[in-house]
Amino acid sequence: MMMLNKQKVLLAVGILGVIGASPLYAKDFSYTYVEGGFADVDIDNEDADYIYGGGSLALDKNIFIRGSLGNLDVNKNLEFDTVSIGVGHPMRMSERSDLVLALDYSFAESDSKNPAFDNVDVDTLTGSAMTRTWLTNNIEGNLMGGLAYQDADYGDSDTGAVLGAGIRVYVVPQFSVGANISRSFIGDLDTDEIGVNARLQF
Repeated sequence: MMMLNKQKVLLAVGILGVIGASPLYAKDFSYTYVEGGFADVDIDNEDADYIYGGGSLALDKNIFIRGSLGNLDVNKNLEFDTVSIGVGHPMRMSERSDLVLALDYSFAESDSKNPAFDNVDVDTLTGSAMTRTWLTNNIEGNLMGGLAYQDADYGDSDTGAVLGAGIRVYVVPQFSVGANISRSFIGDLDTDEIGVNARLQF
């Protein structure tokens, strides 16, 4: 019985060793794609749902532009239509990793049955750095950090940090699904987001 258990342990260690030693092929990340997603958002303990569609276009290997349209549904009396545009610069850090520097501007306008919150504009400018790393041949991991400046009609302008992490699984080379979490600290407003998305790249 003891010998059998030792054989099982050695077999498991051997399998893990083979998996860990399997080669990671160097592949370029694509910056031309279309995607859509959904996120559960918590804004200072106020639940909201966010749905969006967007994409990115690589102008060459050193620069891309991206944008999205979305809707943030805070409650039955308040929602925001959102537009985001940005530009990014990817840099190859290793055979498996890119570092992406980006600047994004987003605009949100409220639609509310309460006149005090109707047609409220929120402008946000975010500078960020994100890593894209091949964890395996079809799984990508991301880490992101940034600084955001926000100007809203309902209060003073504020600056704060934005942090995030994500993982992306490539079902086939052109199609992938991803999941991400993020947290922002802008002024007195803390926002948590957990999202999923699907992407078709070219």
